[in-house]
Amino acid sequence: MKSNRLLRRGPALALVVAGTLAASILRVQAQAKGTVENFTATAVNVTGAPDPVKIDLLRWSTDAEREQVFNALSEKGEKEFLNVLSKQPTLGYVWTSESAGYSVRYAYQTVAPDGGERVVVATDKPLGSWNPQIWKGTATATANAYEFTVIELRLNRRRGTGEGKSSVFAKVTADKTAKTIILENYTGATVVLKDVKALQKAGAAAAQTGKPQGR
Repeated sequence: MKSNRLLRRGPALALVVAGTLAASILRVQAQAKGTVENFTATAVNVTGAPDPVKIDLLRWSTDAEREQVFNALSEKGEKEFLNVLSKQPTLGYVWTSESAGYSVRYAYQTVAPDGGERVVVATDKPLGSWNPQIWKGTATATANAYEFTVIELRLNRRRGTGEGKSSVFAKVTADKTAKTIILENYTGATVVLKDVKALQKAGAAAAQTGKPQGR
């Protein structure tokens, strides 16, 4: 009986080990390539909370990449948006407590009139794909069923701190003025990331492709 249980657990254990190994390799690759931005935060208002979250960006989306993703959403809708998003290069990773990370396929930042910063990143998989028990809506909020994840961070750059919201609870839409994807009614959306901190100085990203407006 014991040997049978071990045999049944074998494939599942192999997947866990493979996922953990893949995550370690991706982290090393990200460190080796260097990053333009690093953010840390803690998840709230989802079933896995409090869950540590880290976002490492290798670079920002180019204008051409941004336009492809933006046009797909604004002109053809969510299905084509996901199709185009999944074909974009890996720009970084979103790390949670899950065994593997999520490839960032879209990363863009803009500066608000008050000097604050809006950072939008998107993955072509919903957070919680590796562990279905986390990143679901709690009893107090209704979650969306998107097959991707869009995270919008709002930061006070002087302090390098802020909050984040996501497509878990907010509708994803196209901002035709800034020509980027955003969360609709950000102010009224449920917070999913608290204690957001930018670990790298803001000026480090200025020389990279996709620098924010106003710099």
